[in-house]
Amino acid sequence: MDKFKHPIIVGAHKLKLSNLEQLAKDLALKLNAKIEIESKEELIITFESKKPIYTGRLIQKNFNLIPQFKYQLNLNEFKLMIYEDFIEILFLFEVDYFHLYDLSTKEELKKIDTFHKTFTILNILGVREIFVGIFEEFGKGKELKYKWKNVLKEINTLQHFKVSI
Repeated sequence: MDKFKHPIIVGAHKLKLSNLEQLAKDLALKLNAKIEIESKEELIITFESKKPIYTGRLIQKNFNLIPQFKYQLNLNEFKLMIYEDFIEILFLFEVDYFHLYDLSTKEELKKIDTFHKTFTILNILGVREIFVGIFEEFGKGKELKYKWKNVLKEINTLQHFKVSI
């Protein structure tokens, strides 16, 4: 068995990222959720559907190093790092690339509740497939502009697999 490897998990999205409040409102409606944001004035603003299933916190990101990184959506078991045209999924527990690969080849990945919920949410957000690669290999020594076409090109050079959701 290969040693533990952290995965990079990404997929293209079609979200409208016009502004924080509009995105929070759209997410609350699409996901049937309660979404909180913190305004620049440090006020907590909540957008909520009638009977929310999910609860999340949406944070606006402004990084000079990666200007394409726009928002972070914190949910119960994972975070969605939202870039201009793709999403990176980070689980709040240890996930091993080889274990995910094994589960995927046995078609058991979608049967695990956490992954099933994650894929359901991603599908609602317009993500139709995700690519899973080995994080430490991603972008090694390259200056990468974080756009989906560049990320996809890079991940296709790595050991990776694809999951249709």
